[in-house]
Amino acid sequence: MTKTKTPKRIFAPSVPFVVKEHLQDPSVREAYDQLDKEFSLVRQLIDLRQKRGFSQRELAKRAGMQQPVIARLESGRPANLGTLRRVAEALGAQVEVRLVPRTAASKDAPAPRTALNQARKQSSPKGG
Repeated sequence: MTKTKTPKRIFAPSVPFVVKEHLQDPSVREAYDQLDKEFSLVRQLIDLRQKRGFSQRELAKRAGMQQPVIARLESGRPANLGTLRRVAEALGAQVEVRLVPRTAASKDAPAPRTALNQARKQSSPKGG
């Protein structure tokens, strides 16, 4: 009995573009920087959890929730303020929320996600 070789599969990359190339576009860079602010909370959450020596499961138990909730938070999914407070309490931290007026230049700018989506459409081969 001879074994047949399975042909090597070629998979498309999970990210169909090179981030560095797109960040050269000022509108993409601005949207990326805005999202970076949004994801800083995620980084803080992960860093504090690891600093405390908690697994996702242990943090979830301390916060009175299931582990997938922590995984979703750490992946950047939106969470309500109550959930964030429970997780912060379990980490021995507190949540601070601030509203900061926009500068005159940024009032007319589209929301960060909108700008990023527009930039992607403009640079895609299909043209949107």
